[in-house]
Amino acid sequence: MHSSKPRLVVPYGLKTLLEGVSRAVLKTSPSNITEFAALYFRELIAFREENPNLDITDLVREFHFTRGKKGTKCCSY
Repeated sequence: MHSSKPRLVVPYGLKTLLEGVSRAVLKTSPSNITEFAALYFRELIAFREENPNLDITDLVREFHFTRGKKGTKCCSY
């Protein structure tokens, strides 16, 4: 009997989101990564509400670009 492993499909945008938050963590070295990630994603959600038509890749890129300029609590790098 031959059984194959189920194939996992990574949802579109997940890799981009994880790379974005990882990059922000590496650049800022927060003392509490869990709290930082929660704040990062809250700010990203608010940013998405302002930019609803951006693809996830473009959204994360623009988020990092604008947040880097504004110097917000979470993502000032």
